[in-house]
Amino acid sequence: MKKLLMFSAALLAVSVMDYAPAEASDSKTESEKVIISFNGEIDYEFLEEAGAEVDEEFDSISAVSATFPDGLPAAAADTNSSIEYIEENQTVKAAAQKASWGYSLIRANKATSLGYTGKGVKIAIIDSGINIKHPDLKIAGGISKVPDRSAYSDIKGHGTHVAGIIGAQNNDIGTIGIAPDSLIYSVKVLNDIGVGDLDDVIAGVQWAIDQKVDIINMSLTTAGDSEALKDVLNKAYDKGIIIVAASGNYNPELQKTPSNVLFPARYSSVIAVGSISQQNRLSYFSHSGPAQELVAPGEGIVSTFVNAKTTTQDDYSSSEGTSVATPFAAGTFAQYMEAYPHLSNVQLRATVARAALDLGTAGKDIRYGHGMVRSLATAAALFPDMKRDQWYTAPIQSVFDRGIIKGFPDGTFRPGSSITRAEAATIIGRASNWTPDTTVQRFTDVPKSLYSAGYINKAYDLGYIKGTSDTKFSPDAPIKRADLVLILQRIYAFQSSQSHTFEDVSPEAYYFKAIEAAYDNGLLTGYDDDTIRPENPITRAESSKLLDAVLK
Repeated sequence: MKKLLMFSAALLAVSVMDYAPAEASDSKTESEKVIISFNGEIDYEFLEEAGAEVDEEFDSISAVSATFPDGLPAAAADTNSSIEYIEENQTVKAAAQKASWGYSLIRANKATSLGYTGKGVKIAIIDSGINIKHPDLKIAGGISKVPDRSAYSDIKGHGTHVAGIIGAQNNDIGTIGIAPDSLIYSVKVLNDIGVGDLDDVIAGVQWAIDQKVDIINMSLTTAGDSEALKDVLNKAYDKGIIIVAASGNYNPELQKTPSNVLFPARYSSVIAVGSISQQNRLSYFSHSGPAQELVAPGEGIVSTFVNAKTTTQDDYSSSEGTSVATPFAAGTFAQYMEAYPHLSNVQLRATVARAALDLGTAGKDIRYGHGMVRSLATAAALFPDMKRDQWYTAPIQSVFDRGIIKGFPDGTFRPGSSITRAEAATIIGRASNWTPDTTVQRFTDVPKSLYSAGYINKAYDLGYIKGTSDTKFSPDAPIKRADLVLILQRIYAFQSSQSHTFEDVSPEAYYFKAIEAAYDNGLLTGYDDDTIRPENPITRAESSKLLDAVLK
């Protein structure tokens, strides 16, 4: 008999806005607006005698809309030969989609206008299933771990609501998702009342790993820790999957303020998402704590739903909870994945955290984490901290595509930062296709474990670089512009055909010929004041441009 660890959806009861029709009056003495069509011309005499207040005239069809303070005399409708027909006025609703307030708050509309809609990003929604028949949703596939239930059976409506926040289509109906062009997969692990078994959740995560999804959305919680669940989520994270989960809900009248978010959001491999109101305040029901990483809109969010009482499938509902906030984060990550497909899940996690709107105490705090998740606001360059169409854009892209230079673990490139001597040796070694040599330690400050040790040793053995002393290399020191040019001149042997002396380059300088040769071959340009600034540190952008020019 399998162990039953009951998983409850982070939003146990999806709230539906109740609708109660107004009670009909027993008499017809109320003011009533109707549309009256006449045979021939409009009968103004009749309208005046009946005490009608004409609101609008429709001359083209000989009709008016009018209000009768004491109700339209029934006899007039039946006996007046000038009247062709009478219609009750009706309420007309716009046949167009309306985004939730959360969609606009996180700037998803801006990202959509820029073309970032999660195209091709695979998202597994581990939940109560998704109604595949809903006209505002497209489901790419799925699986059910609940016996005798389809992946697309969602009596609860919870998974369908989550799916709409992420992927409601950009059409003329309902609402719009954060990432409408993402590929949504329904992984049903919760039953018809919103609870499930731990082993089914684990199996659902394993299925998502096997399907090579990009993002896992878990709008569910459990109060208990589980080594097995932790292990499988760590496995998913190690595979490069972004995992977002609800921080959890509590009743402040019945429970004390929690010390941390619930599981699985508490695990380090998972991004815990809390809920905020329209006023950017932590929702009254939202858990928080040290593991809180992001917050997102989670109150009064309209999305796709399932209503068993209706005969159609186009149901929508307003709901609240941290499980509602979580898919806002999942959809935003899908946008960033589309914009920066080469970034790892670790880099994307840092990028989205860095872009969040800081709320509460400055910096990361236990209530809001890094802040409210926000969509892309500008067209993406290669890395989030780069700009498009700059002098460095194409060169950096070129050397990046060659595998010569990479970004940092936090997802940035830092084009204006200095490049160190260790980094210079590494990118030169990659550009030259050297086999790194880590069999020896040439310098006391370059241990074999240093990422650049093999390339530093190789460059030294080939005579292309020297240490800053007989025993030290100073790997973390910035490399000078002239020194990088000199090393490249030694390797690629470009020669000078004429003399052009920069004001700040002495003919006696050890790098004079290298600078002249680089300039003559169009590899290096001076500044407007006819200087080259050889002693200045060279930036990552400048070194990329120099390398790109050398390799062409």
